[in-house]
Formats: sequence, structure tokens, C-alpha cells
Amino acid sequence: MDSPSHTLHKAERLCSRKALESLFGRGNPSLTAYPIRAVYMTVPEMGVRIMISVSKRYFKQAVKRNRIKRQIREAYRLNKELLRPSQGGVNIAFLWTSNEMLPTGIVFHKVQNLLIRINESLSATSPSL
Repeated sequence: MDSPSHTLHKAERLCSRKALESLFGRGNPSLTAYPIRAVYMTVPEMGVRIMISVSKRYFKQAVKRNRIKRQIREAYRLNKELLRPSQGGVNIAFLWTSNEMLPTGIVFHKVQNLLIRINESLSATSPSL
């Protein structure tokens, strides 16, 4: 099969406390496509791992928080081939920063925009051969 895999495996999820502390603790670069902010850092392990967070501060009901997380996860799943780290891997945290819900199409384009910008940033900082 030559088509890209549009699945989101357990190995692609960022859940290690140590990895999360290093992601948020070192002043890593972040990009914003309102209302989504992406914090990312390169890591020596291969592959891309993601975390999605929607604060209870913005949405008290878990149903709404879960819907936004599903929208972001689906948008990432369908666009993850846009992100190709040249060496090693990258950890990304997607953070929702608004108190309003958006249609899935808009969330899709925001995540797509962030992935393209992260890829450009990673390729600009990687050493050329």
C-alpha cells in the first residue's frame, strides 16, 4: 500500500509525564492559529507524538471538551502526512484557547495551518546536508 496511513496509534500519543514536563518547562516555541495553540519540541526518538488539551476553564461540560478534542484529533489524523521531521521526532501539544466551539471544517483548516507552519519551522532549523 502506497497511501499514507490515516490511523492514530497509541504510540503517537504523548502521555509521558517526563515528556510533558520537558515540553512545557523549557520555553519551547509555540504557534497560534486562533483558537488553537501548538507547543512543540524536537526529540531524538523517531516519530511524531501529540497531546490535545481543552481547559475546563473554557468549557465546564465534558461533552463539549471531548467534542473539541475529537475535532482536533480527526484533523490531525487526516493531515499528519504534512509533518515530516527530517531528523528525529517531534512532540506537539495542541491547546484550545477560546470559550467558543467552532465547526469541524474551521478546526480542520486551523490544524492544517499549524502543521504546515511547524514543518516549515523544523525544516528551517534542521542542518542542511
